[in-house]
Amino acid sequence: MENTLSTEPKVRISAPVIALAMYAIASGYLMSLIPLMLTHYGLDTSLASWLASSFYAGLLLGALAIEPLVTRLGHRNGFVWCLGTLITTIAIMPAIPDASVWLLARFVAGVAVAGVFVVVESWLLHGNEADRAKRVGLYMGAFYGGSSLGQLCLGFVGVHGVMPFVAIFTALLFAVGVLLLIKSDQPSSAEITPLWGSRDFPL
Repeated sequence: MENTLSTEPKVRISAPVIALAMYAIASGYLMSLIPLMLTHYGLDTSLASWLASSFYAGLLLGALAIEPLVTRLGHRNGFVWCLGTLITTIAIMPAIPDASVWLLARFVAGVAVAGVFVVVESWLLHGNEADRAKRVGLYMGAFYGGSSLGQLCLGFVGVHGVMPFVAIFTALLFAVGVLLLIKSDQPSSAEITPLWGSRDFPL
């Protein structure tokens, strides 16, 4: 009886884990796709390194600045907002094939991705400490497994035309749908984990 009373209820984390996996599929595909589609949109291949640098600059800024926004919105809404922002930046790229626009889009995408990791890590660290190792394992498996599947999309979906973007949007919209439709226990806004203090940040 005492064991029953002292046992903490299991924290439901299926929504952030599934959403992270779908994000990782889209992100893994996009990161490999961008250098391969530059010539298709009439852009110089030398832009690839600048786009990567712009993305990581946004990631750095986001790591330093995104926490107050996520705290105000909450974990679920913050995750949805970051994915929505990421979707917008990706949609802009084929619509406006201009180097400056793409650099700005990738910078904003980096900020949004930083928010994704702030939310997910804080969300998965919530709850019983005894289960944290398992939750971190799920986090790493979802991220790296999704990233691996994203690389396979290069062969299955291709690198030209609109289909790559359709596949990426589908994965990200599925992630948003999971967050909105599947119930999961959320930590309080005060439990946001700063990205720069995390040892598990995979980027």
